[in-house]
Amino acid sequence: MSVEELVKDVLINDIGMDDVAVSLNSRLKEDLGVDSTELVEVIAALEKRFKTKIPEGVIGLKSSVREIVELCRGV
Repeated sequence: MSVEELVKDVLINDIGMDDVAVSLNSRLKEDLGVDSTELVEVIAALEKRFKTKIPEGVIGLKSSVREIVELCRGV
């Protein structure tokens, strides 16, 4: 799986987001409806999937899926 596919898989299968709604341009809060509690779940799931620690504040509610993919490519 590519990094993009892995990130989308986390959002869809681990977090339970609608697969139709998740695209590279989707923003966590505005487009996907992620709140601050779910943001913690998203970060924890990404850390588990990529076996890394994501620094606090790097991913926020205004982040897009594309930004998360780029971040995960760098780990």
